[in-house]
Amino acid sequence: MARASKPVDLQTAHLTKQEYTERKQAEEQLKGNDDLVYKPPSHLSKEEKKVYRFIVKELQSSGILNNLDITILETTVDAIVRMQECKKIIDEHGLVTVKDEGVIIRNPASIIYKDYNAIFNKCCMELGLSPSARSKLAVLNVKNDQDKKDPLLMVINGSGADG
Repeated sequence: MARASKPVDLQTAHLTKQEYTERKQAEEQLKGNDDLVYKPPSHLSKEEKKVYRFIVKELQSSGILNNLDITILETTVDAIVRMQECKKIIDEHGLVTVKDEGVIIRNPASIIYKDYNAIFNKCCMELGLSPSARSKLAVLNVKNDQDKKDPLLMVINGSGADG
């Protein structure tokens, strides 16, 4: 199976300046709008909205979020809230429970927790919430800052002196 394509700023392969510029412009065109992503969807519960706001606030400075990310943000929020619910049940009843026949079984909440944890981890990778993903975002942010100050890129992008 082929690997997923990386944003041009995270590429380790050497690209010419022209290839880089063309790829960067194509990525910007595909990024989409971000006018809705920073406001929690109205159907979320009060607790879910709180988690949603926290995540988008932490990611806002990276500039990576757009309206197409709302669904994965909702999935991430749902996983977090469900894991918290499972944690409360596990804390209250323990990791194992005793059935009527005296048989000790694993608390079903721990199985559900594990399932939601897998969903959460996958969402973290998609949204850049893991430490390694955040370090890549940091590199991206530094690179973007450098690009804004690069005189050649300013001229190429039409924001340079005397156009």
